[in-house]
Amino acid sequence: MRKAMFIFAAMTLAACDKSVTQPSAPNPSYTEAEQQTLAAGSARARTCAACHGPRGISRNAMYPHLAGRPASELNSALTAFRDGDRKHAIMSPQARGLTDDDIALLSQFYALLPPAIESPAP
Repeated sequence: MRKAMFIFAAMTLAACDKSVTQPSAPNPSYTEAEQQTLAAGSARARTCAACHGPRGISRNAMYPHLAGRPASELNSALTAFRDGDRKHAIMSPQARGLTDDDIALLSQFYALLPPAIESPAP
């Protein structure tokens, strides 16, 4: 119980980090196919949002930003986690149940999102 409370407190404090801001809004010029990918990807990425943020922009430096990264890079990483070629205590179990279609959808979804806007150091 103490460990869970500590983890919750640490994640809450990390969420207060203001060095990375969320983009104002998704690009309105998405094609209809891209809009469908965004809708389906958003639903499939709910679990991912816990660490990587709802728009693929993490508020914790422990977890990388996914928004705006190339779909091929994300696809390769997720496939490697799923297949055991790349190991990570959190990502390996998360990716284990993903199908090729899930991986393609998530990769395209995050690639379509605007990347994080890094704030300059104070």
